[in-house]
Amino acid sequence: LGPMKLEPKPPKASVSRKRRRSLKVEKVKPEELEDTVSKEKTETEKTIAKMFDVLKINKKVRLENLVLNRISFAQTVENLFALSFLVKDGRVVITVDDNGSHHVSPRNAPAASMITSRKVVYSHFIFRFDFNDWK
Repeated sequence: LGPMKLEPKPPKASVSRKRRRSLKVEKVKPEELEDTVSKEKTETEKTIAKMFDVLKINKKVRLENLVLNRISFAQTVENLFALSFLVKDGRVVITVDDNGSHHVSPRNAPAASMITSRKVVYSHFIFRFDFNDWK
């Protein structure tokens, strides 16, 4: 391999170049497209709106009458899904009477400040519903 030379090497001279600005400066302004993204409601949003409209008209509705579709199990599940959003947002309250019947009633959603200050506390429950229950 041979002996190593420990001689200092002179530093490389750095060359700094100034960037030249082009004389022709074009302002780029892309053309604005008209509302290309449509803000169409999804089926779930439509179902939520219909369900809340029914609840506004009828102040207290039995859960079975609101959710159950005797012809389609899939539609029943979609209705239950839409109802879960209304309950989660605090727009609907589900109560159980002395007979064990579930009733759904509309209510005003709490303000965001009340939720953050923990004056409003959400309570959750599990609703078990399968094909045999639907039958």
